[in-house]
Amino acid sequence: MRRVSAQWASTITTTHTIVTDVVSYLGESERLATVPITAGQIVYDATARGQRRCQITVPLIDGGTRWDPGSDPRHPLASYGQRLRIRTGVRHPDGTAELLEHGQYLVNEVTVDETEGTVNVTGADLYALMEQCRITENTLSFLPTGDSYLLSTLRLTYARLNVDDTRILNAGWTDEVDDRRTLSAPVETPEGADRTPILDSLCAAWPAQMYVRDDGLLVFDQAITGPAATPVARIQAGTTGTLVTRGRRAARQRVYNAVYATGINPDTGAVRARGSAVKTTGPLNVRGPYGWVSRWYTSPFLTTTAQANATARTLLARGTLYARTEEITAAPDPALQLNDTVDVVSPGGGTFRGLISSITLPLTAAGGPMALSVTNDTPE
Repeated sequence: MRRVSAQWASTITTTHTIVTDVVSYLGESERLATVPITAGQIVYDATARGQRRCQITVPLIDGGTRWDPGSDPRHPLASYGQRLRIRTGVRHPDGTAELLEHGQYLVNEVTVDETEGTVNVTGADLYALMEQCRITENTLSFLPTGDSYLLSTLRLTYARLNVDDTRILNAGWTDEVDDRRTLSAPVETPEGADRTPILDSLCAAWPAQMYVRDDGLLVFDQAITGPAATPVARIQAGTTGTLVTRGRRAARQRVYNAVYATGINPDTGAVRARGSAVKTTGPLNVRGPYGWVSRWYTSPFLTTTAQANATARTLLARGTLYARTEEITAAPDPALQLNDTVDVVSPGGGTFRGLISSITLPLTAAGGPMALSVTNDTPE
């Protein structure tokens, strides 16, 4: 949950004004203009590589300024590296506004409707910068010859995405976190290759999660495998609550109850480690009516049985999170973020504790309530 003032909780549960500030930058730091919006939303999805995207509607002409970028590469809404920094929040009863950082978005697409007098802009997660920057060459002198990097150590830390760097990782490391794991294996880097699957493989073997946080940094953080013991918020029905509607969804497609992890020698293909994890209790028990639904994972980074078992356990925990999902709408609360643990409470449905896996957050009052997906393994 984002850090908020002591006033926040009481304001969210009473009638209040939504306040949003959108500023356009060229690159990371060149401020271009404050952008007026008439509508908009941010969509978060914990299962996507780029976990956030935005859509805003801007008046075509506002105060004498024309917001159609046309062919001007330096226009605030052009798609030549322009970024939208979005802050949104509430106005408290005392008149003060409290705005929370909701990230930076690469201007991805702009459509102009002169009849309606609007400009519609979609913005992509900064993760797109790395997805689109494919590997071009291997020229670092300390690397072995050939077409692969040998990563003997990887730091669980942060990396900037604006560094002009064609290597496998867009570097610019800091020492905010220094949690080292030995992952000895060559990483293939042929020309034209996408670097993101390599990072996905590293994160699965670590295990870690990778995402771009609100300040635009790429984060390698501890993997989330289940709700925390204490929720950060209680979304409930009633006159003092924020819950509007609540429903449930369940599906087999994203749920598996057995994982087999194999470590291979990348040079010979020989197996050098095996690990597994299975659900043996509860409704997802592999020997119960649900059946045996397996996932197989192979990586050159798994060199020991202990590593393979640890990876299998992490993947199994992720695979069972989606056994039960609550789809809810509630009064917008910009303090909530992906993977927050919350309690959903209503008289008919009781209490359900889970992780927020998706958020659709309106940026104006006309956008109505926010939509949340809260998910967790079915109780034993």
